[in-house]
Parts: sequence; structure tokens; C-alpha cells
Amino acid sequence: MKTRDFLKLLVMMLAVPFVFAACSDDDGPVPSPTPEPTPVPDPEPDYSVPTDQQGLYVFNGGNQGKSIDGSLSFINFSKQEVSNNVFAAKNNRSLGATVQNGAVFKGSLFIAVYGSKTIEVVDKLTLESIKQITTPSTSDGPRYVVADDQYVYASLYSGEVIRINPATNEIDKTISVGPNPEEMVIVNGFLYVVNSDGLNYDNGYVNGKSVSKIDLSSFTEVKKIEVGVNPARIATDGTNVYALCNGDYYTMPSTIYKIAPDDSTTDLKVEAAWLAVNNGMLYTISSVWTSDADGNWYTIDAYTQYDLSDMSVKNSAYLGEDVVDAPAGIAFDAEGSQLFVSSYSKVEGNTSYDTDGYVNQYDLNGKLVKKYDVGVGPCYMLVLS
Repeated sequence: MKTRDFLKLLVMMLAVPFVFAACSDDDGPVPSPTPEPTPVPDPEPDYSVPTDQQGLYVFNGGNQGKSIDGSLSFINFSKQEVSNNVFAAKNNRSLGATVQNGAVFKGSLFIAVYGSKTIEVVDKLTLESIKQITTPSTSDGPRYVVADDQYVYASLYSGEVIRINPATNEIDKTISVGPNPEEMVIVNGFLYVVNSDGLNYDNGYVNGKSVSKIDLSSFTEVKKIEVGVNPARIATDGTNVYALCNGDYYTMPSTIYKIAPDDSTTDLKVEAAWLAVNNGMLYTISSVWTSDADGNWYTIDAYTQYDLSDMSVKNSAYLGEDVVDAPAGIAFDAEGSQLFVSSYSKVEGNTSYDTDGYVNQYDLNGKLVKKYDVGVGPCYMLVLS
């Protein structure tokens, strides 16, 4: 073989491995692409209330006439912040029309919803709905709920009180009381219910002058105790009962009647719009209607503490420059050291019943601590401790 031919063959042989090496990269098995990481869904928001947390549930009535449903807010004491619409956020539905108030029985919170004629039963911490109890078709919606260590009771505006067995969350008994019953308290085995006759305003609330006393052992009305005109609110110091009678909102002022254990009554001649008992003291909030020279009406809210032993005034003052616009409720924290007053807001100088309200937190001297914006019509507050 000639030298030139040998070199040519050698070059060709050396080139072959590089050709195959290049093809192996193109034609061999193609590696699988690196998989995208599986997306991790955001955790479901936790609307539960920690068991070591104290706070205040605010029941917002809404405005049924304006198609604004009621709602539930929660004020966290330790964080001093509020969460709104907590029931709807947890259950993906509205509470219903005209939320009234609530009561706790063991681990459950019972919520009266007047316009929807329901009592919503939820877990008191997680707010998850357990059951929705519907009031009888022949009756009106619930106005107020309370509980003892055996049953839950609700006043119906058509003139009845129902008893709910919390073991089944079913209504097991119904009794008649007076017309348009409102708030209730339980004292020494008796349930006291104010009969307002609130829909009979054209006739001066003529049938609304009593408090029904119900023996809970037999669940029967044992007596109607006569008080002032149009009683709508009630409180107790554990022995006596205090019924706030609204009067006729015109010529007849409001007053508070004291009911002793023997059913005797005393007109305390205390004018008020809201009342509560705290650590041996009776607290009242009064809305005094007045007007300026141009005829614009507004309210001034007086705050008064009475010593229940002798009804002497211990502190009485307007709530300073931080007076609420139109009070809607009064409550205290578990220790009784903080006062909460809920209120409607004002729009262009007038009380608004279709915009969000608020809750003011005061110390016991009426000094503002914090303001919380809540829902429409914050008509009741309940301490969770």
C-alpha cells in the first residue's frame, strides 16, 4: 500500500468514532424533563377562637328592609382587633335576617335570628354550624335566647317561650306568656320574661306592663308581675331582677323596676335606654334626645353607675368627647373592668341604620380605650371567656 493511501485510510478510521459519538447524543433515549413541583394549596383560613383567648361576640342585626342580612363579629381582647362576618366566612352562607342575640350552652353558641325565624346552633369556638332550628310556623321569630345548665330558652315575638333540649337541638316544650316578649334572665330556678306589647304602640302598649315568671322545674308560668309600660330589657344581680320599661317614647319616660325574690316591685325612677349589672353595680346608658336652634335632633349619652345596695350614684357623666352616636348595646369583659358600648353610625348628622356600626371600649370611668368597626346594627354583645 502506498504511503498516501495508508494515511487516507487512517484518517477515515479515526473520524468514525467522532461521528458515532455525535449521533448518540441526538438519537439516544431523551431524559424526562424535571417535573414541576406539585402546588401546595393555601391552608383554609382558620376562623376558630383559641381556647385560651378572651373576646367579645358582637351580634349585628343588619337591616331586613334594606336586604342587609345580620352578621357576627368577634373582638379579640389580647390583640385588640376585630374580625367581621366570621360566621359567613366559616360556613359560606349568611346567618339570616335580623340577628338578635346569642347564648352559650357548654360548647355550643345558640344565635337568635328573628327575621329568618331560626336559631342557629354553632360551635362556640370554631363557629361551624351544627344545626339550624326553625321556630314553629304558627309562631313568630326568636327575640332572645338564654341558657341554664340543662336547657336553652327562646322568647318568640308572637307571645311564646320555647324550650330547646341541647342534647337533640330540638324544641321540646312551648308555653304562652304576654304579648311581644323580649329579653329574659334566669334567677334561682325561675325564668323572667319581659312582655313589651311592642307592636301595640297605637294603643299605648296597654298589654305591655308585665314580667312573666316561669318555674323552670315544671316549665309553667306561675305569675305575671306588674311593672311599667313597655318593658323590653332585663338584668339581674343574682337575687333581684331589674326590668327596664321604655315608656311610650313621648310623654311617658322610661324607668327601671326592681323585682325582689318575693315578687314585690319598686319603681327606681331611673331613666335609661340600656342597663347591665357588673360587680354589685347597676350601669345604665341613657339617650337624651335634644335639638339645636335649627331643629336638628341628636342624642347625648349619659353613663351612670348605681350602688345596688342603696341605689346611690357612684359615677354619672356623659361619655366625654368620645360619646357614641346612637347606643345599641352595653356589655363588660369577664373581669368587669372594661365597658363596651355598641352604636349605630351617623351619616350627614343622622343615625344610619344601613351602614356599619361600631363598638367603643371604655374603662369604668368612661375613658375611651379603643374603637372597633363592626357590622350593621350591633344590637347585642356576648363575652367569650
